[in-house]
Amino acid sequence: MKRNHHFGLERRDGFDVGRDPRSMLADELTQLGHTWVSPLRALRLKCLDCCNDSAQEVRLCTAVGCPSWPFRMGRNPWTGPVSEARREHGRRLGLKRTANRAEAFSENDQIDAAGFDGGQVPDDALVDFSLTENSADAGGAS
Repeated sequence: MKRNHHFGLERRDGFDVGRDPRSMLADELTQLGHTWVSPLRALRLKCLDCCNDSAQEVRLCTAVGCPSWPFRMGRNPWTGPVSEARREHGRRLGLKRTANRAEAFSENDQIDAAGFDGGQVPDDALVDFSLTENSADAGGAS
């Protein structure tokens, strides 16, 4: 059983059932090993899981009846191309954000580097970002 697995379960009629993630705190989801991911990315990751982490197999998938099949490449096929007006709006918004950041960090501001540790990451802060829990040493199909 996974560490902190109990955060995702509740008892109903004497049986363990999964909790509703809408009622869970972000910390509880993190303790279960989840991180924030977009819905399209989650679908792509599920397709990779289904195809043994092979992007080529996801591309060649023949399970056309699967609800995730249209989204397997990480794109929403139901949305059309971005209009020129929308693209221009995004460009202007980006320029505005850049100007706001530049204003927040003007040349006159001093940064206190007294507590700077040289960019070292503490050993206890390291996280494994592998897509699956299985390692190559665990065996499986080759």
